[in-house]
Amino acid sequence: MENNTRVSPNSPYYPYTKVYEGFFNLSSTLDIPRKVMDYMLDMPDGYYTPKDDNSLPRCTLWKLLYYDEAHPENKPLPTPKQKMSVLFDPDEPTKPSTSKGYRLFPQIYVKQAQTEAQTRIYVYMGRTIASDDFSVQLSVVFDIWTNYRQEANTKEEELYSRVYAIEQSILAAFHGIHMDGVGSFYFNRAKHSDCGSTPVTDRDGNIGRHLVMGLEVKSETPNGNIPNNEEPIGNGMYFG
Repeated sequence: MENNTRVSPNSPYYPYTKVYEGFFNLSSTLDIPRKVMDYMLDMPDGYYTPKDDNSLPRCTLWKLLYYDEAHPENKPLPTPKQKMSVLFDPDEPTKPSTSKGYRLFPQIYVKQAQTEAQTRIYVYMGRTIASDDFSVQLSVVFDIWTNYRQEANTKEEELYSRVYAIEQSILAAFHGIHMDGVGSFYFNRAKHSDCGSTPVTDRDGNIGRHLVMGLEVKSETPNGNIPNNEEPIGNGMYFG
């Protein structure tokens, strides 16, 4: 059978034919780290204002992350300015703006000397598993660290382990949500084999938890073919 389909010179795949409509690529996932970080920061936006309510997972998360001393849940919710002061600034990696130091890192590793005992969270993209041509299972990793002196100093019956309490707050905040433009978060090894958590230590006074959550993303990528010898329209992208 003769194939009359020709490829548009405006196609991003020229001169080759893209044979699957919606065939997956990861371009739509580039903003995931930013959206995850914005969600964790939990900032007011003119319509929404975070509440100081310990039943809210991101509220508890921030109190455990920001306050090193006992009874962190009795402290006020950190202000937007306080939250931003502990967000890692790659332009000033060794010069945090306050004595609290950096505590929230949107990357896998930062080489800097730790001079004070503190709680920290590193957030980054983990292993990717292709489900099929049209969907992919990503993973988002949360490495939670604290100094051994602060791990059990909360003096709260339900918060005996600081890092485990932070892990549960992260799970409660992310598990089951659909993040617009990103996908749906889950905690299921049947879908992504890395899902789960495990204790970790640096053998130098810091202990923590390594938490991995899954994120399912569906493809919406069109193909770049011209059907039936038609002229290209617009940017030359066509659905088969």
